[in-house]
Amino acid sequence: MSLKSISVVLVFTLLLAACSSTTSSPAITDNSNLPSTPDSSPTQIAMPILPGGSSAYPAPAFSTVYPAPGSLPTQPSTSPYPEPGTSDSGSVVIPPSGYEPQTTDSKRIRDEVIIEMADSQLLITATIPTRVEAVLSGTMPNPCHVLRVVVHPADAYNIINLEAYAIVDPDMNCIMTIEPFNAVIPLGSYSTGQYTVNVNGAQLGQFNAMYTPQASDSQLSRSEATVDVAASYLVLPATPEDNVSVTLQGYLPDPCHQLRIAMTPPDNSGKINLDVYGVYDGSTSCITVIQPFNIVYPMGSFPSGQYSVYVNGELLGKFDS
Repeated sequence: MSLKSISVVLVFTLLLAACSSTTSSPAITDNSNLPSTPDSSPTQIAMPILPGGSSAYPAPAFSTVYPAPGSLPTQPSTSPYPEPGTSDSGSVVIPPSGYEPQTTDSKRIRDEVIIEMADSQLLITATIPTRVEAVLSGTMPNPCHVLRVVVHPADAYNIINLEAYAIVDPDMNCIMTIEPFNAVIPLGSYSTGQYTVNVNGAQLGQFNAMYTPQASDSQLSRSEATVDVAASYLVLPATPEDNVSVTLQGYLPDPCHQLRIAMTPPDNSGKINLDVYGVYDGSTSCITVIQPFNIVYPMGSFPSGQYSVYVNGELLGKFDS
């Protein structure tokens, strides 16, 4: 091989070595001392690589767990629901009676019923708050008639109207025999106020929840109320539709006391007891001045019978209904 050929081979070998060194080991430039300049490109964050090639992402700071379709949430609901008998807006909730109108009533015709007001009455329970029921006695034209009662909540004048009627299938053959009924209609629970209950426009009775024991009384102290039984008396109804009432006179120890009256419905012997007392906040300072009261308390109407009324265990009077 000539000298010229050897020189060409050597030059070619050196060129190959230089190219190989450039591609395998890039030069590292130290830019730590250079001034930083804004970069318009988005910042890229390197994610660690886990075995198997998957990237490890950090858990989100907040996560929402949703229940599977058709399942219930595992967390208990915190939504406030009203107690039975009351609503979240403070209005009285009328419990169902079983005599409410039904969707199938449109296929039947409406007919009148006869309400025997003398045999009907209001039942006022000694509960907190006061629970009231209307007991309606009357008759329908025949056994094929079905009773319906609509309770309209108290209006601006505290009047509760009950609409009682019957429905019947006109195509049904029925014996012509008067059908009596005795229906109990819940009217709800009441904490304050005096109310009148009407049935088909006629007054059934009144009740007074103004002095009814309250649920908040558990946070107060109880004291005696002095009732002057000699100055108190029964107010008997002028008609069977009116109420029996009592006029109570007496006094409380001071103006910070609140009057409470809990009426126990008549027992089998016709005994009605009125528990009259006061409640007060023991942490409140009050002037020591006797606070007199003179109130009329409607007890409601009562079916036929003989009754005796006691106030704090002492006989106030008797009456026949």
